[in-house]
Amino acid sequence: MISAFLKFWNTLPVSQARARGLPGRLRGYMPAGGSVLDVGAGNGVIASRLLHEGGLARMEGVDVLPQPDPLIPVRVFDGRNLPFDDDSFDLVTLIDVLHHTREPERLLAEAARVSRGPVLVKDHDWKTRLDWWILAVADYLGNKPYGVSLPYAFLRMDQWAALFESLALTVAATEHFRYAPYDRARQVIFLLVPRSR
Repeated sequence: MISAFLKFWNTLPVSQARARGLPGRLRGYMPAGGSVLDVGAGNGVIASRLLHEGGLARMEGVDVLPQPDPLIPVRVFDGRNLPFDDDSFDLVTLIDVLHHTREPERLLAEAARVSRGPVLVKDHDWKTRLDWWILAVADYLGNKPYGVSLPYAFLRMDQWAALFESLALTVAATEHFRYAPYDRARQVIFLLVPRSR
């Protein structure tokens, strides 16, 4: 009963705002004619739109939970080690992924390793306990029916900064946005560049 409700919830317009609005928000970060790895690609719906609308030459994905009939090529991986050589892609994206792992530093380091360019993180931040609870409820509603890990590891801006500093990643751009005026969840994009480059 609960699973059926959650799957129904994900068909409602309020739940579709992410898939509708996010590709347009991310398009400007895509390397024209370049290659992108989408970590946590799911069914590839966002990555597919970025491939076709962002002028990319190639888009691949990895995910710990294989989805039937993904819209881009998606490999299964263990959630810790990306199955690619160093400097394999022009950009690596982690879209709403890091709050689903208990080792964000490990996965982010792997993303920086396989990217010869920047790493793009789209996730959340929070200030108040209400912000955190809104994020947690939205995370549950959007992911529980699909078996996605839910550690609710949402970071505040100071925690994001400490994570990036620990990995010697420089924030080249930060963008906060909301999907709609009623959206209290704090969406954030970080464009990260390793200091060694």
